[in-house]
Amino acid sequence: MLPLDNKPNEWEQSVIDNAVEYSIMEWRSLDRSTKTMVKTYKEAKDLFKKTIKTHRQTLAYAVDKNGRFANLNHLPEFKSGGNDE
Repeated sequence: MLPLDNKPNEWEQSVIDNAVEYSIMEWRSLDRSTKTMVKTYKEAKDLFKKTIKTHRQTLAYAVDKNGRFANLNHLPEFKSGGNDE
């Protein structure tokens, strides 16, 4: 089995680098998910860290000015256990 590459591809990195806002989404079935939008990477990281403690199915996205989304959950600070810094 090949090791997983946790680095964003070129397109994802472009969206992350040019993000104008971030989305933290608590995913739930039956259209009951909730989404919170924040303006900075630090706010997204802090909100994710807080949210993941109570809701394990939390997704994080960067959003660029064109409305394109890039998933952040493969980055170390947005992994399922969060970062305990």
